Amino acid sequence: MSGYRKILVAVDGSKESMIILEKAIKVATAGESHLDVVVVFQPPPGDYSFEMDMTDFQRAQQQHREEVTRQLRAIMQTRFPSVGAEAIHFCEGKPVAEIKDMVTKLGSDLLVMGGHSPDALQTLMGSTTSGVLHGIHCDVLVARV
Repeated sequence: MSGYRKILVAVDGSKESMIILEKAIKVATAGESHLDVVVVFQPPPGDYSFEMDMTDFQRAQQQHREEVTRQLRAIMQTRFPSVGAEAIHFCEGKPVAEIKDMVTKLGSDLLVMGGHSPDALQTLMGSTTSGVLHGIHCDVLVARV
């Protein structure tokens, strides 16, 4: 897998995503490619205001994002120091759209992502990987975990 200049890897901060990231780094290193990492925070579907005060819900959601961001930056700095902080991108929105937008924005010629679904809701709604594959204009490496 050589000849790729700009590789984007999509991760979610899970243990499985670290396997995906390691595979992407191997591909990038072998081809002397630039590597970017994207994490997409997806707002939960529906309105949960009946279960808890919306302010509390938003605060909990923000704390979760901050924790994932902190953990991923620490992991990247420790395990993958060759990937600088400027190459780690955090987005909010629908993962399929955000990942496709990031591929376009960065001019990536290879996208690396996992073939797993971390939660049952996403399985019911459809696979992010499947959604990204439709209409993307670069090669995609789906890493099975």
